[in-house]
Amino acid sequence: MAIDKVIPLVLFIAVGYALRGKFQKPVAVGAIKTLIINALLPAALFLSTIKIDISQGLLSLPAFGLAINFFLLGIGWLLTGLVIPSKEKAKARSLILMFASLAPGLTVYPFTQEFLGEQGLALAGLVDVGNKCFVLIGLYALAIYLHQRSVDTSHINFSKFKTIGLTLIQEPANLALLLGLLIGALNLGNTLIPEIVLQALQRLAACTTPMILFFVGISLKPKTLKLPEILLILLVRSAAGFWFSAGVLILFKPDTLAETLLAVVLPQSGLSLWPLLYASQINMLDQEQYRRTHPTFDTEFALGLLTTSIPISIGVNLIIFSNSEFFISPSHLGLVGSILLLLFSIAKGINRESGIGNRESGIGNRESGRDNRE
Repeated sequence: MAIDKVIPLVLFIAVGYALRGKFQKPVAVGAIKTLIINALLPAALFLSTIKIDISQGLLSLPAFGLAINFFLLGIGWLLTGLVIPSKEKAKARSLILMFASLAPGLTVYPFTQEFLGEQGLALAGLVDVGNKCFVLIGLYALAIYLHQRSVDTSHINFSKFKTIGLTLIQEPANLALLLGLLIGALNLGNTLIPEIVLQALQRLAACTTPMILFFVGISLKPKTLKLPEILLILLVRSAAGFWFSAGVLILFKPDTLAETLLAVVLPQSGLSLWPLLYASQINMLDQEQYRRTHPTFDTEFALGLLTTSIPISIGVNLIIFSNSEFFISPSHLGLVGSILLLLFSIAKGINRESGIGNRESGIGNRESGRDNRE
């Protein structure tokens, strides 16, 4: 069963959570994060992209990945006004940054390989090229943009965009991605890179997923999670994903079952760790350079979104793959998306009435206290 491949991933998070007491100092957590950003992920990205044969005219698949990202980015931006109070700007920025990211490597790849085989996995990898470009380059630029807007509320001028561009170029992961895509497009992976270098990169990249999940575990604080609010957000994200998939199936009519199922499961991917790392980096910059008491991003909220999205995505994708005949119908996808949005509306209404009741109760208590004093 594909679930057997997922259980070890969850155990890495559990081990990190169990050992979080050993990593109380910010220096220790920062060292792990620095290792992931500057060594492990660049190695994994480079190896994954040099193996992709882009010369086969399959550029429509990375474009599909980018389309998912931009669609979810628009939905996430609109959603902030519905679920995040206007005063909680750091939380709103975190929602915008996290909502559009995809992490198919953790929540889609294991099931794709199990149910669709190597061909399905290769197609998923091509789609993920577009997502990687968006997450690594687009979301990093967005994070810096949101940070600079929070520091300086005036409009960002050309010089600031130039600074953002230089920062993007200097990131090791972005350099690894672009270099890997170039080598893959020229089909030079087997001739340009010595075998001994490839072996070293493979051993380094093998540590990526365990270290990422371990980092999530040591950063997890269940007591601070606002689970009802997070579940509402992920409910809308899943509904939007089903509606997007229904539109794709209607407009493009994929030829094979593998392409159809990938169009359904990829928008249901869990959230990526990358925007959380960006938010954490920028908050450290707030403390060190600007001495701000109110950071740009709410990283605890972002971490809650990330950790909650992973098991939900795994569960949803297992249901989709196990009931593929139902989920390859656009009308069924639209129905599921509508039901999820209806559940969101009902839950949102209940929360609003509960909030009004609590405020009225608070007013009543204050008036009662005033009468007693009189």
